[in-house]
Amino acid sequence: MNPTSIVIGMGIGSLYKSVLKELGHDVVTVDSDIAKNADFPSVVPAIFSYKHFDTAHICTPNFTHHLLTETIAPNSKIVFIEKPGLKTSAEWQTVLSGHKSRRIMMVKNNMWRDEIPMLQELASRAKRININWINKNRVPSPGTWFTNKKYAFGGVSRDLMPHLLSIFIALNPQQYKTANEISRNSLRKWQLQDLLDTEYGVVNANGTYDVDDYCSIVFDDYTKSWHLTADWKDGNNDQRNIEFIMSDGSVETFELGLCPESAYKNMIREAKTNLNNSAWWKEQYEQDYWIHSQVEKF
Repeated sequence: MNPTSIVIGMGIGSLYKSVLKELGHDVVTVDSDIAKNADFPSVVPAIFSYKHFDTAHICTPNFTHHLLTETIAPNSKIVFIEKPGLKTSAEWQTVLSGHKSRRIMMVKNNMWRDEIPMLQELASRAKRININWINKNRVPSPGTWFTNKKYAFGGVSRDLMPHLLSIFIALNPQQYKTANEISRNSLRKWQLQDLLDTEYGVVNANGTYDVDDYCSIVFDDYTKSWHLTADWKDGNNDQRNIEFIMSDGSVETFELGLCPESAYKNMIREAKTNLNNSAWWKEQYEQDYWIHSQVEKF
């Protein structure tokens, strides 16, 4: 019998649907937008019809994550919540404490890229590592919930920085929690009227833009420095890569690009394989809690 998964939100959720089907799952979809052709317009009738899911994937706007997690967790073995997870680290801790018989994790898909072992080896030899997700002009749907702090909880610090922090953990798994924070910075460089030509998403010129659109963190782990930079609109060039600067001054560069589907598959497979491995889930909790604690400082 195939495992059954529910995907809630058919934006990025369409990717999960494809990945899950390729993994042999039966997929149930939920979206309130009739144009998305989902199986159900809301979660409750999906639960009523199916009762139980092997995995649940919450791919909806940030402000909906908490309620949806509380709703679907009792009926799912594993709940994956798209970044940035929940509003605060305390909220994350409370949700996990309230569902101890369930497995809940924030999506950290970049940690499951096939190249991670190779990147770890490069990191071990580098003296400085720059993890960049810098866009020329890719602000997500300015004026909508994406750029309204009340609903998104923050801007690029919630949209892209969680990816960079998860890569930092993957390349520095033994020391990420003890690395010293040297500096952090966040800025709102643009106003809504500056963003009508963005390359990403529909603009609501009468909406709200009150979030950061640039942020950075520098860590030092005693052997090397780590420079994480996220920017929605640099205005110059896209730079989505990891730069490994070696002791001799040479530079090795790995282009990130969009995360491949194989990473999502690896993440889901490993979570299912470790369903009853409490130590594995304890580490996921610690990583997720740490990421939450970092982004909520912006």
